[in-house]
Amino acid sequence: MKTHSPQASFESFSFSVDILAAIKKMGFETPTDIQLKTIPAVLEGKDVLARADTGSGKTAAFALPLLDSMSNENIYSRIGRDKRFDAANRAASNCVQVLVLVPTRELSIQIAEVFTQLAENIIPAIKCQSVYGGVKINPQMMALRGGTDILVATPGRLLDLADQNAIKFNQIKALVIDEVDRLMKGDFQEEIERISKLLPNKRQNLMFTATFPESISRLVREVMNEPTIINMDEFVDELEIEQRVITVNHNQKNDLLASLLNNNDWEQVLIFCSAKRTCDNLVKKLEKRNIEAIAMHSNKEQSARMKVLKRFKEGEIRILIATDVAARGIDIKQLPCAINYDLPRSPNDYIHRVGRTGRAGEKGHVISLIAHHEFQHFSVIEKYNGLNLKREQIAGFELDDVPPPMPRKSPKKKKVRLSKKQKARLSEEQGVSNTAEKTNPVETTVEQEEPAVNAHIWGKR
Repeated sequence: MKTHSPQASFESFSFSVDILAAIKKMGFETPTDIQLKTIPAVLEGKDVLARADTGSGKTAAFALPLLDSMSNENIYSRIGRDKRFDAANRAASNCVQVLVLVPTRELSIQIAEVFTQLAENIIPAIKCQSVYGGVKINPQMMALRGGTDILVATPGRLLDLADQNAIKFNQIKALVIDEVDRLMKGDFQEEIERISKLLPNKRQNLMFTATFPESISRLVREVMNEPTIINMDEFVDELEIEQRVITVNHNQKNDLLASLLNNNDWEQVLIFCSAKRTCDNLVKKLEKRNIEAIAMHSNKEQSARMKVLKRFKEGEIRILIATDVAARGIDIKQLPCAINYDLPRSPNDYIHRVGRTGRAGEKGHVISLIAHHEFQHFSVIEKYNGLNLKREQIAGFELDDVPPPMPRKSPKKKKVRLSKKQKARLSEEQGVSNTAEKTNPVETTVEQEEPAVNAHIWGKR
C-alpha cells in the first residue's frame, strides 16, 4: 500500500468530537490514501466515483464523513459546509437517510458493524440496520417500522421490502454503492437500475469499485452529477502480496494442495473454489488426508455462514474453503495465504480474491493452482489485470507434456418439451385414468408408465 502523508491526521478533517473519539477507540491512527482523497469531497456534498484496492480503508472513507454530517449540525456554519442532515431529527417510520448497496450478505453485515462502531458516541443515537436475503423478512420489516438512519442492503432483499411497502425512499440524502463493478453484472444490474428509479433525484451519490469496467459507465452517467473521480493506482502488483502460479495435472491438484497445507506453517488459509459442490467435495478429500477444513457457500444457511466466518476471524478455523461469496467483504486481519484451487470465472474477481490477504499493508501470499485446461483462462486474467507471473512446478507434482484425460461427466437428461396440444391431450388422458381408478379400482392392476412430462429435471448447480 502506498505510504501516507506525514502531516495527515483525522483532526485535519474537522470531524466532530464524537467521531474523533470513535476513531481513536477503533485504533485508526492516520488516514489511508483513499480516505485522504475521498473524505473532503464527501464532506463537501459532492458525488464521488472512487477506484481503490480492497483493504484500503474505503468503508471508513464514506462512513466517517456521512456520520460526521449527522453528528453535529452546528459545526457546518462554522466551517462553511452545506447542511445536508439535521442532527436533531432522525428518519421517520419506514424511512432511510443513507442507503448503502452491497453485493453480499457478509459485506452488508460488516459495513453495518463499522457504521455502528463509529456512531456509538453520537447523540441523538444513530440507528443502523443491515438487510439481506437468506433469512426471514418479517423481523427486518418490523425493525424498519421505526425508521433507520443508515440502511446497508443487498439489492434483492431491498426490492422485496419495497414490494411489501416496508420501506420508503423519500428521505434519502445519500446513496452509496460499494463494489459497483460486481453489482453491474447479471441480475444485480437490473435490480440496481430498478432501485435508482425509486430514489429521490436530489441526493448525494458515492460509488466505490476495484475496477472500471465498461458495464458501470451507463450507471455513472445516469446516477451521478459531475462526480469527483478518484483513481487510486494501488492494485495487487503494488501491494505487499507475493503471487505464485503453480502448474499441475488436474488429477494431482488434491495431493498438491494437501502437500502445501502440510509443509507450510500458515496459521490460516482461505481456499477458493468455483462451485459449491467443489467446496464440499474438497472438504471430504482433505479429511481423508487428515486435514480439517470447513466449507462456506451460498447453499449454507445464513446463520451457519455467520458462525463459520466468526470462527475463522477469531482463528478457531485454520482452513476455510469457499466460493467467491468470500471474495468480497471478508476482512480477515493478517490472513497469510489465499489459494485459488479453481480460477475465478471473471478476471475482476481475481483482484478481490487476492485482496483477502495482505490487507492494510500486511504481507500476503497468493497461490493459483492451474492445470492444462486453465492455462488460457489464466492468461486472460493476467492480461486484464496487467500481470505477468512466472509459472513454477513443485517436485513430485510435475506437469505432464500431454494432459491426462478429464473425468467424464454424466450426461444431463434433457427436459421433454411438449406442445400445447400434447399437454392438453396428456392432461385429458391423466383425467380419464384417474376417473377409471376411482370407479373400478380392481381393473387397474397393471402399472402405467410415468408420462414423459414427469421425467427427471436437473436443477441448477
